Amino acid sequence: MSQIVRAGAPAEFLSLVPHLLGCTPRSSLAVVTFAAGRSLGALRIDLPDPGAVADVESVASTVIGMACKVSRTDAVALVVYTDLALRDAGELPHRALVDAVLARADICGLRVIDAFAVGLDGWNGYLSGGEGEPRPLAEIAPDPDLVPTPEVDGDQFAAATLPPITAAERTAVHRLLDDAEQLVARSREAKRLPARRRAAATLLLDDIADPPAVFEAFVSPDDDPDHRTVAAVSFGLQRPLLRDVALMQWLSDLATGDATYGAQTAYAAGQPFPADLARPMWGEGAHPDPPRLLRALDRCRYAAAATPRARRAGPLAACAWLAWATGRSTHAAAYAADALEIDPDHGLADIVRIMCAQGRLPEWVFEREPVTSPAGTGSSRGSRDR
Repeated sequence: MSQIVRAGAPAEFLSLVPHLLGCTPRSSLAVVTFAAGRSLGALRIDLPDPGAVADVESVASTVIGMACKVSRTDAVALVVYTDLALRDAGELPHRALVDAVLARADICGLRVIDAFAVGLDGWNGYLSGGEGEPRPLAEIAPDPDLVPTPEVDGDQFAAATLPPITAAERTAVHRLLDDAEQLVARSREAKRLPARRRAAATLLLDDIADPPAVFEAFVSPDDDPDHRTVAAVSFGLQRPLLRDVALMQWLSDLATGDATYGAQTAYAAGQPFPADLARPMWGEGAHPDPPRLLRALDRCRYAAAATPRARRAGPLAACAWLAWATGRSTHAAAYAADALEIDPDHGLADIVRIMCAQGRLPEWVFEREPVTSPAGTGSSRGSRDR
C-alpha cells in the first residue's frame, strides 16, 4: 500500500486498517507494518482454532516472518477481528495467539505499537489488559476527512466473487468462443456457420495470432476492452503457452510479452527457456507496476465471468495467479479452488493453491522498488516492431 495515513488515537487507527487491507476482515488477524512511525501496509491471515496450540505458534511465526520481509519494517500493530461478542467473552478472545505473536516479534526485534480486538459489539486493547467494557464500534467508523477513499465493502472473500455480466455480453463472448473453436477444429459445424459469424470468429483468430498485441490492448488504461478482445483473451488464457505470455506481460510490459512469446515458441522447438523470463512466474525478479497488475486482475475477472463455465478454468487460474501476484492470497486460493472444481488437473491452478497453502508470496510484495522489465526495455508500444 502506498497510501500514508496518520492516526492520532486507537479508534482512528482501527478505522484505517480496513482501507489498508482493502476489505473489512472477519475471523482474521491483521498485522500492520511500520517504518519510522509510518505505515507500510497490512497483511491478513485466518484466525487459527483457539484450542490448537501448535496452530497458534505456527501462525505467529508466519505473520512475523512475513512482517520482517517487508522492507524497512521496525514495528507492527495487531488487530484480531472476531465474530464473538467481547462483552460476553470474559477475557479477550485469541489471547494465546496475540501473546505468541508478541513473543515472536520480540525475538525478531520488532516493536509492537499496540494490539486490539474488534468483535461484534465493540473493540478493546490487549496491551491495556482488555479490562472494562468494550468501546463502541461507532468510534471506529471511518472519518471522511481522515480517509479520503471510497467505503470498503465486504469481507476478505467478497472481492473474489466474479463481476456481473450482461446477458448480451455473455452471449456475444460465448458465441465467438464457440465459433472460433469450431474453425480451429475444422469441424462440420464450422462449415455451417453463417457468413457473419464465420467472419467475426476469423477476426478473433487473427487477433490472437499476435498474442502480445491483444494482451496489451486488454489492459490498456485508455479504453475498456470490447467483447471481441475479451473473447480473444479468454481464448488465449485457455492455452497454457499463451496464458503464460499474458501473465508475464501484464506483470511487466509489452516488450516482455514479445520476449516471452518468442521464448515459448523456441522452447516448443527444443531450446531452453530463459531463466530471467521464468523467474517472475514464481514471484522472483521483476517488480511489477501495481496499477497495471490490478487492472489486469480486474479485467481478467471480467473475462472469466464472460467465459462459459466449462472453459473457465484457464481464465480463473490466471485470476488466481494475478491475485497471488498482488498479495491477495485469500482471493487467489478462491479462484484456484474454482478452477480446480472445473478441471481437477489444471496445473497452474494447483500450483497457486499450493503456494497459498504454504503461505508463500512473491518477493515484490515485500519490497518497494522501481518497475523493471525482464526483457530489459520499456513498455512503450512504439518500441515494438512487428
